[in-house]
Amino acid sequence: MYLIKLFIFNSFFICLALSQFAVASGTMNEHEVSNVSRVDATSENEKQLLSKAAGLLADYEIAAKKLITNLETNDSNVETINEQANTLLELSETIIDSAQFRLPQCKEYLAKSLLLKSQLQDISHDKLEKDYHHDAALPKSAPECYHTKDLFVHPATVIVLTRDDPSLNEETKLSIEAEISEVLGHLELVRQLVIY
Repeated sequence: MYLIKLFIFNSFFICLALSQFAVASGTMNEHEVSNVSRVDATSENEKQLLSKAAGLLADYEIAAKKLITNLETNDSNVETINEQANTLLELSETIIDSAQFRLPQCKEYLAKSLLLKSQLQDISHDKLEKDYHHDAALPKSAPECYHTKDLFVHPATVIVLTRDDPSLNEETKLSIEAEISEVLGHLELVRQLVIY
């Protein structure tokens, strides 16, 4: 009987932890997405900005998948992975410009996220996780802001991982693959929030 109670007690806390993770990871359902406040593109310049962002999101997806493919080949090296991660960073910065226009409630949050770029040579992986993945260094924001930020933070994390392990051991490769796979999971939500 004691073991059953212990199992139920532990199961409750595991479920609680998982539900908090789901909230922290910023998942949103269709109803929540449709209720997000967005600025409409009315001028030709604004429409072009969103059109450009749509194309860049497609480029981002292709580049992210290419990075994962390169990780899976035996000839992957730190220079190639870093080059691809930097491409993702550059694409995400332009996408973030569109997100700041379309989701003004995210403007400060996304601007502060971009400050990570100047810290990539020195920030520890643990501090990056705490401050930018889990938002300790960022202002409170609406849930819709999280996904666009991750387009920037995940490739930044890849750069830190390769900086700390230029030999790309198997554990580092798995961590990089997890970072990029996770950010691929955010892309469609970013499209819905920023483009549509």
